[in-house]
Amino acid sequence: MGFFNKIKGAVSKLTGGGAKVTVAVNGNELKGNLNITVNAEIKDNPIDIKKVYLWVKSVEKIDIPKNSLPQKMRESAAFGLNLSNDRFPKKEFVVAEAQTLEGKQSYTWSIDIKLDGDVVPSYNGQFANHEWLFYAGLDAKGNDPDSGWQKFDLL
Repeated sequence: MGFFNKIKGAVSKLTGGGAKVTVAVNGNELKGNLNITVNAEIKDNPIDIKKVYLWVKSVEKIDIPKNSLPQKMRESAAFGLNLSNDRFPKKEFVVAEAQTLEGKQSYTWSIDIKLDGDVVPSYNGQFANHEWLFYAGLDAKGNDPDSGWQKFDLL
């Protein structure tokens, strides 16, 4: 049985499956501090981490279907117009320092962050939108367990 647990632990390290990580934004006001909560549910085996991190970015997207383009553009276009631009470049915040997370336990960390610079609120228009994306992860050996990019509306 111990041999199979070791194999399962090695697979979890390679795939990042040793923990389930979630991120939540508490409130939606861009002005002032944002309170962010990161939660990790550790599976069977302990995980040694270098840090808990949070990435934040915002993306502005334009998506105009071909049938909505002006007539001259529509005739020569194979597809519609799709553009994406990072409006607020990815920024990292360290939520917690190195530690060992015990198996079959849940951990919660909270951090207050301030987004400086050119911050634009979320919006959804007919052909354009601006979205704020948050990504939390555990810096561990192998593939980091993470939340993936999560969208939150900020005003």
